[in-house]
Amino acid sequence: MSGAGFSRRKSICMSIGDRIEEVLPGFPGISLKELQQAELMRRKDAKFLYRVVHIPGILRSLVNEYNVLEVDDRRAQNYQTIYYDTLNLDMYHMHHRGMVNRHKIRFRRYGSGDAVFLEVKRKNAKGVTIKNRIRTDSSEAMILSKEEEFLTYYTPYENRQMLPVLENSFKRITLVSPDQEERITIDYHLWFSSPLSDNSIELPGISIAEIKFQDRISNSPFYRALRRQSIPPSRFSKYCIGMALLNPGLKQNLFKEKILRVHKLNSEYLNKLNQPHYA
Repeated sequence: MSGAGFSRRKSICMSIGDRIEEVLPGFPGISLKELQQAELMRRKDAKFLYRVVHIPGILRSLVNEYNVLEVDDRRAQNYQTIYYDTLNLDMYHMHHRGMVNRHKIRFRRYGSGDAVFLEVKRKNAKGVTIKNRIRTDSSEAMILSKEEEFLTYYTPYENRQMLPVLENSFKRITLVSPDQEERITIDYHLWFSSPLSDNSIELPGISIAEIKFQDRISNSPFYRALRRQSIPPSRFSKYCIGMALLNPGLKQNLFKEKILRVHKLNSEYLNKLNQPHYA
């Protein structure tokens, strides 16, 4: 068997968090049970990379357009993820080469509870993301017999080929349209660490949003709000970017422009944070 434990950490920079969470009570709430009824396991999606300081204004413009997920009286949830890959990092390299029918394998803990899910995401030749998952019997990221059977069914990989290669945590706001045809995730306070070394990096200055939709993205109020801020779609894999940031020796030509932008946005935020009266 193989596995890794979820780390405990404190953020170095939380100043924007209060401003974000001040906006959230303006949205109607939706429970986890209601959200699961709107589960989009097979969907189209688009991602966006932008400055974290845009979040409060974007949210304020959308309070009449979406419901927000609320769990245990919290509307911004903590997420922890451990990604697995092969010894040769086949999944990373397939993504870097832009190959279709590629997979991501991860353990994820949602919120502050003990429940951990093993998830497989596959991007097919039509660009559609298909996600399958099971709840694990362990509170840690362990590949035991149940998990190995799941991976054998949904992926071409076997347990003996894989090991934990990246840990990631972030805060997430989840918005759902009233007709449940669209779901928005807004991630911020991103942090990455290597389970195999002491390398880690925190990115408080950026946010990653994802629109999951069934039909046309142009119908999305969130998409239109981003366009008003001149924020274009941007392919972004937290797994691949985290691996590239922590492992400069990896082949990463395809991600170079994205990595430069991540560093730029994060540095701008930290520099402003050090200025007097900045909030």
